[in-house]
Amino acid sequence: MHLPLSFSFPLAVFLSTLWVTVSLPNVSFLLSSTNKSISSSRRMVDGDVNIDRVKIVRVTCLEGEPAVLREGVVDLFKLYFEELYELGCDLGFQGFQSEWEDLPGKYSFENRGGLFVAAIEDENKDVSKVDQIIGCIAIRPLEESCGEVKRMYIRKDYRRFGIGSMLAKSIISHAWEMGYTEIKLDSLERLVGAVKLYESFGFQRIDPYCECPEDDHVCMNVYK
Repeated sequence: MHLPLSFSFPLAVFLSTLWVTVSLPNVSFLLSSTNKSISSSRRMVDGDVNIDRVKIVRVTCLEGEPAVLREGVVDLFKLYFEELYELGCDLGFQGFQSEWEDLPGKYSFENRGGLFVAAIEDENKDVSKVDQIIGCIAIRPLEESCGEVKRMYIRKDYRRFGIGSMLAKSIISHAWEMGYTEIKLDSLERLVGAVKLYESFGFQRIDPYCECPEDDHVCMNVYK
């Protein structure tokens, strides 16, 4: 399930940046490809938070990676579960709790998966606190040629500022790079903002490919 995006280290590393143009259905964007991060567009949030400080970062949960990244994912996954529960959707049937206990699990890059976070740097260009990890998205293998997008979530204070689009762009680009030719996801019709975002990236409604007890369950896909 995916929450609506409308509701929608210290790292001492030197990143070499290569700007490339990526084309997707109904969207073209500049993707800053680095070994760790993807630069955002230059915008301000409430005059206090510079969205240019937001980076999309790969999370591997491997030794040597800043622990705050994994801790941030755990925190976001728990918030995601709690907020969906408040909306009347219990993800217990998916065994969701095991996901934050066993990270990266099915989202491992080594298993054709992927896990990304939106991290906001402080004035020293560091990310050292869990609350600086402000959004997440993941993908797992569903079939040989198809990946499934999961766990799109953004902290409430950072919604409606394009961070969901940043995360979506990164995961779609990653899927095509891994050789997938189709991406699927499932959501709920009541999550209007999320569904609209997916549609803006070319996702279309399809017959259910997975089980869900919710009456407004919706499945979507997009082809490369």
